[in-house]
Amino acid sequence: MRRLAVSSIVVPFVLPVRIAAWAAGGLGADRSATRLRALTAGAPVAAYVVTGVAWFFLLHSGIFYPVFDAGDLQSSWGGPTLAGAWVVHLALALGLLLLVAFPFALWRAGRWAP
Repeated sequence: MRRLAVSSIVVPFVLPVRIAAWAAGGLGADRSATRLRALTAGAPVAAYVVTGVAWFFLLHSGIFYPVFDAGDLQSSWGGPTLAGAWVVHLALALGLLLLVAFPFALWRAGRWAP
């Protein structure tokens, strides 16, 4: 059960962690890069692709919601205030990320093999 809990936390972040490992390696921090790569060990390549798409939505419609989608707050989910719309869109995008990452977390934890 502990392995599934750790995988449920690690798998949604495999893409940003791998990017951080790449950046650390490029900056000469080889020990940090190795540690970061070890965190993502066992995650299938498909997890990078699927969570990468979910990260796009998280960044675009969640974190940077005021920059991209704050034009019409009256008909927005969570509107009519910017704070309400931002919170709702961030929660939905984060929920999407966790939802699409869960099958890969099961796979990484050894609970499910396709």
